[in-house]
Amino acid sequence: MKYLKNTTFLILALLWTAALPAEIYETYNMDELYGHLKPGMLVVFDIDNTLIEPVQELGSNQWFENRIKEYLSYGYSSHDALQTALKEWTAIQSITVVKLVEPGIDGIVKDLQEKGYKVMGLTTRGLSLSTRTVEQLESVGVDLRPTAPTQEEVFFMNERGVLFRGGTLFTAATHKGEALRKLLEAAGHRPDSIMFINDKYSDLVPVEEFCTQAGIPYVGLRYGYTDEKVKNFRKQIAEVQFYHFGHILSDDAAERILHERG
Repeated sequence: MKYLKNTTFLILALLWTAALPAEIYETYNMDELYGHLKPGMLVVFDIDNTLIEPVQELGSNQWFENRIKEYLSYGYSSHDALQTALKEWTAIQSITVVKLVEPGIDGIVKDLQEKGYKVMGLTTRGLSLSTRTVEQLESVGVDLRPTAPTQEEVFFMNERGVLFRGGTLFTAATHKGEALRKLLEAAGHRPDSIMFINDKYSDLVPVEEFCTQAGIPYVGLRYGYTDEKVKNFRKQIAEVQFYHFGHILSDDAAERILHERG
């Protein structure tokens, strides 16, 4: 009888977990997130191509991904291609000016915070860019600290070192779901549900996995505001800007140089 009860409990638990709402939606404007808000929800924002982007092609997400492909075409190993492109991208981030991906995002973040929602950032960026990222966000009027799950800086291992600073969790390209789980445990915060907004579907899935395992309802928003810009990446403009790196040329200035070259 004891075995039967344990088995019945396990089956019910599995069925309950499978029935937990975990949905991923396509959205092209940030204010569409309001249609998915629920009381007690933790709202998590990706950084690049979701909250901010460089004011020029150089240093954008699409530039970084194109750069990796270039190094692979030169015969670099996957590891070396990634590390070489990452060093360049990190150097660019240290000096580039950024802008909001979509006008009004700063107001949406503030509105959520004023309404009492827990709000934080979750990014692939590593520890070396943590302070610079907080500065970049502040430069466009975004502060993720006021209602973050914790006001403390938190460091822990998640394959590599991971850091929570200034309201953002810097995962250093490790599993985002595991990193978020460890942070929430350290903060002693269990949200009623979680919403994660990210421009890449592949980054939404690890957080969905964590939420399913933890029994936390989940909404993933695949944010497509920059889709056309990514699709129409102007590689030649970025090449001119990279050649003149040290002082980043605007897209218009780089385009003028291209025309002068004929």
